[in-house]
Amino acid sequence: MKKSWLTIVPLLLALLLVNGTAIAGDDQDALDAIMQRGKLVVATELGTPPWAYKDPKTGEITGFTIELAQLLAEELGVELEIKTYEWAGIIPSLLTQKVDMLTACLTRTVPRSAKLMYTEPYVNMPGQVLVRKGEFKTLEELNNKKVVLTCTTGSVWEQIAEKRLAGATIRTNPTNADNAIALQTKRADGYLNDKLQLVSAMNMYPGQFELVPAPLAWDSFAFAVRYDSFKLWNTTNLFMRLIKMDGRYGALFEKYMGYEWVPTVESAS
Repeated sequence: MKKSWLTIVPLLLALLLVNGTAIAGDDQDALDAIMQRGKLVVATELGTPPWAYKDPKTGEITGFTIELAQLLAEELGVELEIKTYEWAGIIPSLLTQKVDMLTACLTRTVPRSAKLMYTEPYVNMPGQVLVRKGEFKTLEELNNKKVVLTCTTGSVWEQIAEKRLAGATIRTNPTNADNAIALQTKRADGYLNDKLQLVSAMNMYPGQFELVPAPLAWDSFAFAVRYDSFKLWNTTNLFMRLIKMDGRYGALFEKYMGYEWVPTVESAS
């Protein structure tokens, strides 16, 4: 005997509820949960000045993206909680709902956008290669099997190195600090990252490193949320635009970058 739709439909609805699948009317956004708990939880990677790092004097977590996240939390009227991960754990922390938002120096890529939703970029800059002084001058010189290049495990630079410098030997490390140490101790000949990260490494080892002049690629950093977080995404985009208009973004940019922010066609280059 065939079951009627009156019998089948309730069973289907019950299965959907048991499996946690969203159904019509269940429209709670991540932003709703943030407002209910009174706290915005974000993920970042430490040891990435000027983006996120521990102040050596106070031991507190600070940086450009940390202050941006704090401003957003204040605008929402909630507290900010910062969770730190090694780079390989950053995106999984969002997808497994351990955090509401990623505020690391996260490069926008098409493959990543299949898993998460980027906000408007908060900065754009060139990616380059850091080397020991006097050893390499061009990217062509680095594209050699005898040359060892290092970058952070799971970063976009690992993929870029495999495409742009496929002739070199590519090795990875968990953190930016490990990459700088590898270069300084001659376990690597070049270190790939965005320009500001590399300048920070140069400052850690004065007089030892220099940049290969030619850009390896252009990098665009943005915060990111899950696809169940349209309200949070939309609100963050509005927040970014407003602070660029009222001067708060420019003041923060100059504080951490050391030069004046000048708006361009890009959101924050």
